[in-house]
Amino acid sequence: MGKFLKRELKLDDFDDQLSVVQSLSEDGVVPTELDKTVPSRMADMPGDIETEFAFKLINSVKSVNLGEIDYHEMIENFTQDDEFKCLFLFVKALPYAPIKPLYPEAPFLLFKGVHMPRAFDLSEETAVAIGSYMKDRNSVQCSELRLHNLDQRYLDAYELAIRIYNDMVDKSRSSYHEQVKHARSQVIEVSAAVTCFVILMIAIVGLV
Repeated sequence: MGKFLKRELKLDDFDDQLSVVQSLSEDGVVPTELDKTVPSRMADMPGDIETEFAFKLINSVKSVNLGEIDYHEMIENFTQDDEFKCLFLFVKALPYAPIKPLYPEAPFLLFKGVHMPRAFDLSEETAVAIGSYMKDRNSVQCSELRLHNLDQRYLDAYELAIRIYNDMVDKSRSSYHEQVKHARSQVIEVSAAVTCFVILMIAIVGLV
């Protein structure tokens, strides 16, 4: 399939990514081994090449979402026609801004903000811009691309990347919602304590 990585992408959160693959295996979807070899959903099992490319797709989009690279630079990392097709279909299939902000990020009064996870915050505008740029710069007829146009190994990598990405989105959303829930409970508790204190002070002043 050729060399996948034109340059190294950041894999600081690879442990999280590997845990996603392992969680998928618990459902009988994608078994895994500690050496990062991820067998396929079929009898023929893709090896490290398909897995590596799946993570390249995921990390490339995450890097764009985090502002570490722009989408032009991301696209330049996919040089072969099959890689290019797979990236186009992958971006096209991703959900737009799947995690909605529910709480202020900046601190206010006595309370800390809750960081909004942005690694999966792909906007529709960015996705459309990526698709348009890819159509303009390549001879491949992207508008006519379908999954059956992909080589089987790239199709395996695509399907694996979609499953992992969506599972990571769900995990990140659940974690964010838990943090928001905890922050809101702190606001309620502090507000209740302050209200009780004010009422008590008014009562004391009224008795003087």
